[in-house]
Amino acid sequence: MEEASQSAEIESSCDVSITIQNGRASKEQKILTVSPQLLEGMAEISQLAKTEKSCHLSIAIQNDRTSIKQKLSLPWTMPEQKILRVPHQLLEVFKRNMPGLRVDRTYDANSMEHVNHIVHLLHSNWHPSDKAMNEYRVKPKDENWTYIRSATELREAGIKFEMVETEGKDERCLFDIKFEKGILEMPKLTIEDDTESLYRNLIACEQFDHRHPKFLAQYVRLMDSLINSGKDVELLCKSGVIDNWLGNDESVAVLFNRLGDHVGFSKEKFFYAQLFKDVNKHYKTPWNAWKANLRHKYFNTPWALISFLAATLLLLLTVLQTSFTILPHQS
Repeated sequence: MEEASQSAEIESSCDVSITIQNGRASKEQKILTVSPQLLEGMAEISQLAKTEKSCHLSIAIQNDRTSIKQKLSLPWTMPEQKILRVPHQLLEVFKRNMPGLRVDRTYDANSMEHVNHIVHLLHSNWHPSDKAMNEYRVKPKDENWTYIRSATELREAGIKFEMVETEGKDERCLFDIKFEKGILEMPKLTIEDDTESLYRNLIACEQFDHRHPKFLAQYVRLMDSLINSGKDVELLCKSGVIDNWLGNDESVAVLFNRLGDHVGFSKEKFFYAQLFKDVNKHYKTPWNAWKANLRHKYFNTPWALISFLAATLLLLLTVLQTSFTILPHQS
């Protein structure tokens, strides 16, 4: 190929014919060219060859004095792993900002034709785990749900926030959120300078095509419900759910409050519908709020617990002493 290209460079004008040939057919294209135009011709003819699994490219450069032919295999007949390296590397780059992003999927030439752009590639590999999806499918769809309270309000009702890892034995995605026994389990989310722009592009990808699942838009709606102020962000940071690299809790609150603006999704297909109903049921139970209030006011430190136990013991001893004092008089 290099020999043919160099021969074309020394001629100001020469006939170049490019032929793609396999067992069934032959396609030829002729151009009048020098080296840069030869490369353009190559790009043009390679579109014709893309449908063939195995074919050969013959380049013939002819003028009045010389004729050179070079035969070589097309680049897409190279081993498959060299073609698939690019999408895998792209996914690895974004994995930090997209917890649970699948990077193990393989792509061949045919599957890559269905990928429209980089954002589409990222979105198609970022979805809830198979376990979470199976649980979602078996649950009856219900649109009679309401939004949950903020993180600080839920804490007053005794709900705890717990960070879970996205990697390990039970792999999870950012969207895999569970509520069980008063504990809201959430994977850690790292907030950086480019998080907002990345998420806006991914949400736009979801909104552009109704066939795309809207997991990120629904996750943002959940976070928007949990976060109303910097105090909510502070609570989630202390719980390990948010890793704030912006440095300002209020900035994170503003980010989530505006990310969900003008973003729509089907209320009937809301991924967190059952979770919202379970959280609201716990929040509205008076006993849970009473226990949480007692714990926060009187048992929030070890010394408070010791004082309560000492006071209880003293009260018990006083009752016993009074009882033994009264009993002899009655006798």
